Amino acid sequence: MGQSRSSVFPPAPHDDERQRRKIRAPVTARVAGWSARHRKTAVFGWLLLVVAVFTAGQAIGSAQLTQYDAGQAGQAERVLNKVAPAQYNAYAETVLIQAKTPGVTFGSDPAMRQAASQVAAALSARPRYAAGIRTPLSAGGQSLVSKDGRSALVTFEVPGNVADVNQAATTDQHAVATVQARYPDLHIAESGDASIQQAINNALNFSKAEGISVPVTLLLLLLVFGALVAAGIPLLLAVTSLAAAIGVLMFISHVLPVQSEVYEVVVIIGMAVGVDYSLFYLRREREERASGQSFPEALRIASRTSGRTILVSGGTVMAALCALFLVGAGPFAGIAAGAIAVVFIAVAGSLTVLPALLAWLGPRSDAGRIPFLGRRRAAARPSRA
Repeated sequence: MGQSRSSVFPPAPHDDERQRRKIRAPVTARVAGWSARHRKTAVFGWLLLVVAVFTAGQAIGSAQLTQYDAGQAGQAERVLNKVAPAQYNAYAETVLIQAKTPGVTFGSDPAMRQAASQVAAALSARPRYAAGIRTPLSAGGQSLVSKDGRSALVTFEVPGNVADVNQAATTDQHAVATVQARYPDLHIAESGDASIQQAINNALNFSKAEGISVPVTLLLLLLVFGALVAAGIPLLLAVTSLAAAIGVLMFISHVLPVQSEVYEVVVIIGMAVGVDYSLFYLRREREERASGQSFPEALRIASRTSGRTILVSGGTVMAALCALFLVGAGPFAGIAAGAIAVVFIAVAGSLTVLPALLAWLGPRSDAGRIPFLGRRRAAARPSRA
């Protein structure tokens, strides 16, 4: 008589149903389930969102905010930039004039003195891109001549308020090159902050990096999956995530300093996590199908396991990147914001559009198999190596 009802009688059907309802599927499985049921909405909605964010970012453009050091040095820089922005942000440039013939000196060679005057005149004709020009012929310019007299310098500054540093450096370099063409017996060359910045900007071209990384990534994915469609899915997610992140980065540039190196970091991280996260998901789904699971069940298992891994991994990466905000100087804040944005977008795409694509394609995700390689890779068995 003292025994409870639940210990004597089996639970009623409605009680069992209540218990099952209490055990809810993980959020990654619920999100994947919704995406699989509304596959067209998820896929086309994702593409429209990427296009909208990228277009809006291009429309607003990127701002060139000044980077400051941390602490009191940064405070002093802000004051100087507020009082005299053109002088504070100026780029120091130097033109070397050197005799190729041994024994020729600046004091004894009229050609060197004429070249110095002509360099100064050519730069003076471009006041927007050259200011504060000094030559060895200027008052107190003797210090611009080397001790042996064989080398001389012409110094000037590119104003800090120029709209395009690359254009300013190119214009000044053309002016110097014109003088060099008149004096083949002299070596006349320009270098400085603006010229170095121009070289860095030309080298750090994120479109070039993307152009290299995309085909290399596709080749590696073909080796992993052995099928063209399966290899294209991670690449599609990575490229769309990267496009959306670049659009977001345009907005971030109006709040935080975002230099060219930030775009490079975003491209590298975006391609890495975009491919990596979708690789987890797609690989697990193929392994479950190879083990005999139905396609819906394989997708459900992948969403519960690999989906959760992606969510935890992405959250960990974003939390770790927040530490860069504590540095408080240089490009680190911009790098942190851009990297967090691209990781967040890649995680969102992996948990939504990826299961929608897999549900839409079904077994067709193994289409486009590569001879000899595709048959072995499609089964997704563990490698003997």
